[in-house]
Amino acid sequence: MSRPRPRDGRPDSAPEPEPPSSDAARVTAIRAHPDHPGLLTLEIGGTVAGTLPRSEIDPDEIVEGLSADDPRVVAAIRSIHVRAARALALDLLAARAHASEELARKLERRSFTANVVRVVIEELLEDGWLDDAGFAATRIAEWRRAGRSDAECRRRLEAAGLVVPNIEAGFETATPSATPDGELDAATETVSAELGAAITAFHRLERSGRIEDPATIRRAAAKLARRGFDADTIRSALRACGVDDAPLDEDWTPEDAS
Repeated sequence: MSRPRPRDGRPDSAPEPEPPSSDAARVTAIRAHPDHPGLLTLEIGGTVAGTLPRSEIDPDEIVEGLSADDPRVVAAIRSIHVRAARALALDLLAARAHASEELARKLERRSFTANVVRVVIEELLEDGWLDDAGFAATRIAEWRRAGRSDAECRRRLEAAGLVVPNIEAGFETATPSATPDGELDAATETVSAELGAAITAFHRLERSGRIEDPATIRRAAAKLARRGFDADTIRSALRACGVDDAPLDEDWTPEDAS
């Protein structure tokens, strides 16, 4: 009579399986930086994870053989990632100003985690390296000079991830276009800035050909409308450029251009 087989299907003479080996990476070295004794280099699984100041890593607690899953090692690696993300962010800001959301998206595309990016953005905002309202004001002034309407400026700022309060603050502080008298209240400054942008946009349209007959005037008005300028601003821009706005009916609105 044959002996019963174990429930797992292995013959009773088969050796017991060995326990699975741990694949968790471990600390393989922690040593002083050769050029900067105040810095310590952390090595995980034979690969350098990064360098930290001694104030952020304790060599008496993080020792060779310690699992990379240990909370102390995890915290050290996170600090390394934060420092790397901050360094990259400062490089990007040195090249040009960024909105905080725009900068966050760039850091995330470099494979930094959302938590690391959040910490870096908060630090940069607190330290004054990022200023979304200031960014908005600078961009609005630049775009107005390029002939863009306030509506288009607003759309661009929203696309860059700016929240409404920062956008409104940007409009309040944006440098308006130059005006003849130089002394205008805030409401008039906003209108003048918008008009200046419309005039700039109109002059750019003139580069493609003269705008003088009713058909070309209506086409130019339609293009300005699509850029976000309202009817009154378009009419004022035409008159300021010496173009008769009569081809636009009294009831003409930007919607007629669509």
